Amino acid sequence: MREVNVNWASPHRLLAVRTPVSDCLVELQLQQVFSQSPYGLRLSAKITMTQPNGTVSNGTREAGKSREKRRREVKIVIVGDGGCGKTSLLMVYAKGSFPEQYAPSVFEKYTTTITIGNKEYFLHLYDTAGQEDYDRLRPLSYQDVNLVLICYDVTNPTSFDNVLIKWYPEVNHFCRGVPIVLIGCKTDLRKDRERLRKLRTLQQEPVTYFQGEDTCKSIQAVEYLECSAKYQENIDNVFKEATLIALNGMKKEQKLKRKQKNCSVL
Repeated sequence: MREVNVNWASPHRLLAVRTPVSDCLVELQLQQVFSQSPYGLRLSAKITMTQPNGTVSNGTREAGKSREKRRREVKIVIVGDGGCGKTSLLMVYAKGSFPEQYAPSVFEKYTTTITIGNKEYFLHLYDTAGQEDYDRLRPLSYQDVNLVLICYDVTNPTSFDNVLIKWYPEVNHFCRGVPIVLIGCKTDLRKDRERLRKLRTLQQEPVTYFQGEDTCKSIQAVEYLECSAKYQENIDNVFKEATLIALNGMKKEQKLKRKQKNCSVL
């Protein structure tokens, strides 16, 4: 919140406030409202914003538009080991192209839209670096997040183990109460002969769908989904389901805030 200089004309009227951001004049008319309540008085306010061109706008209406815009914005953060398929998943969905060469990402943001019912929502998709070097920076991406996708490579048992060892503990610490969806990536490699041969030399095998479901329950994720970014299999469904889950969580949070507000004593 920014501090502003205030001129008072009387105990009950604020003449104008000039904001450094928009250079608008904001006129607040405060009226004391007395009640029979033993808790004293309450204040009601009428807000009028005068823009530099002289246009007068109703503060309530502008605030309503701003709230409506925020309600239609969804922030999703995607985490997981480096090379597990996070970036490919995001790029295929947001840009429609699969990256043929692996280039480790640091922190990238993709913005796209999705239509649910008859409403269009803005999806802000945050890619994060899975390398240990970025462990201290990654939490910066979690601010105001609505949903977290935890990803792993179904042909990399180590990345699967790290869901429980690293990613869930981190997400649970920084994003407590935020819904989680677990994603098994690179399902096309389950049948790749070269990949299977390498796994056999390590006495390993691909992670099964049922193992993914079990881990989903263990971390109390809302849903478990699998996909192949290379062949664009189930990509749209991943983000449709993620958006629906995020919106449901946002509605619950709004209801809780309204309930807490109604219970508060003015």
